[in-house]
Amino acid sequence: MKKNKKLVRQVLLLASALALLMATTIAIIGISFVKKAYYDSFEEELHASAVFLMDAMDHEWKGDWSVASNGTILKANFAVHDDFQEQLDSLHEQTGMDFTVFYGDTRYITSLVNSETGERMEGTKASDTVVEKVLTNGEEYLATNFTIDGSDSKWYAYYLPLTNSDGSIVGMVFAGRETDSVEAALWHARLIIMGVYVFFFFLNLSIGHWMVNKSTKAIQDIVDGLKKLEDGELSFYINDKTFDRTDEIGVIAESSAELRDKLSDVIQTTLDLSEEVTKSGENLATSADTALHVADQVANAVEDISKGAVAQAENVENSLSNTTEMGESIDDITSSVKELSKAATEMLEDANHTVDAINELMLQNEQVMVAMTEIHSQIQATNDAVKNIADASSAITSISEQTNLLSLNASIEAARAGEYGRGFAVVASEIGSLAIQSKDAAVSINGIVDKLVEESQMSVDTIEKLNVAFNKQNAQLNSTKTDMDGVVSNVNSVDISTKTIADKVELLNSLKASFNDIISELSAISQQNAASSQETTASMEELNTTFAMINEAAGELKELAVSLNDKMNYFSIESTVTE
Repeated sequence: MKKNKKLVRQVLLLASALALLMATTIAIIGISFVKKAYYDSFEEELHASAVFLMDAMDHEWKGDWSVASNGTILKANFAVHDDFQEQLDSLHEQTGMDFTVFYGDTRYITSLVNSETGERMEGTKASDTVVEKVLTNGEEYLATNFTIDGSDSKWYAYYLPLTNSDGSIVGMVFAGRETDSVEAALWHARLIIMGVYVFFFFLNLSIGHWMVNKSTKAIQDIVDGLKKLEDGELSFYINDKTFDRTDEIGVIAESSAELRDKLSDVIQTTLDLSEEVTKSGENLATSADTALHVADQVANAVEDISKGAVAQAENVENSLSNTTEMGESIDDITSSVKELSKAATEMLEDANHTVDAINELMLQNEQVMVAMTEIHSQIQATNDAVKNIADASSAITSISEQTNLLSLNASIEAARAGEYGRGFAVVASEIGSLAIQSKDAAVSINGIVDKLVEESQMSVDTIEKLNVAFNKQNAQLNSTKTDMDGVVSNVNSVDISTKTIADKVELLNSLKASFNDIISELSAISQQNAASSQETTASMEELNTTFAMINEAAGELKELAVSLNDKMNYFSIESTVTE
């Protein structure tokens, strides 16, 4: 299933979301801490102001606090209302805070003014909580979000116990501010934080969008190239901007380009090897056809030799019969000289036939020897071709091993490529399988070639034996021809002079015995020649079978090479670009 989700977009959007979440969390925590810090600072400010007011009053008038019978507040028996009132108003104008001096739970001196009546809040009472905390327990007290005398305004104030010289608590000092100003300051701080947050939020979105577009374009460039690689097209080009990046995308682009170049080299090498294997298969098939044709010629020649051997045997039998007749004629010569001329004539005719048969046999023997020489040359050439086939088969084995090694390296590179290299891993596995098949075919060819070499050597040995036998036969035929020439000469001598017949009878008897031996030997040679011809015919049939097997193996090798070439043609490497 095709997947179209953008990895870089997802990563950057996730990073942006996490950054946004982090910024939001930081903003919330920051606002909370700013609020706390502001209130803590405001508390310290109020406390410091109350302490300052108390110290100022103690240093300005030495003595204890009291209230006169007419309700005037006194310090060291001096009426201090007006003086302290001016100071409180002045501090209010300078700091924006309000100050109050309590005697007991009642306000005697204050900068607070009732917003409705415009009168000072002198004579108003403090709350029970404040009285309990400060007057009763003698504690310093920070009051938050409270109202004064029923007004709508919220206050934030600090109370300090007011004591006399004997340590008794006689009143309180108040320093406070309306929370509206505090909230306004805090809201202003929130607005600033939110403004900064919004600014960096949109800045993050803009930068993230720019990075997503830039990275997505670069990755899409690489993905388009890898899709072309998946379709078998090795001529894809990666943009220079993508290739020159210094991040991981640039590394991926460089690795993709290197993978493309290495794969192109592997495919080109495989195609070249496939063409060489195809040519070798064609050459092997051609050589096998030629050898098969030559073997057919040799078989025909051997068949002719066999026929000649049969004819030779018949002639030998005729010669034997003639020899018998010649012996009978010699016997008749001893009994009747009158019939000598007729017998001599018949013997001359028979001798002439014998000479003709011997001449024909010698001619056939010479032809057989020429044919055997050609057979020997053809078998030797066949033996050399078989050795060349063995060398080619060894080269095929080496090529298959190199192809298998290249397939292993391609599988490793595909594994490194991960998901994008899965399609190429299948191709690499197919190449390895083809390499194994080529190697198995080469091993099978080697076995056939070894057997063929062994049988070819046997044929060579047989031909050499035949050559020796034919040479011997030729020598015997020459000897026989010489003897027959002597017979003819003797017969002519009989015709010339019948007077010497009696003297020659004994010689003819001895010649008859010698001739019988020669004919017997010639008959044995003829039988051996016929047997050798039959053996040669059988060997040539086996040789034809072997050549047929070689032809079939060559066809299978050619089919494997064509299949490998077809699979490699899936890739297009004509215009591969190397960065």
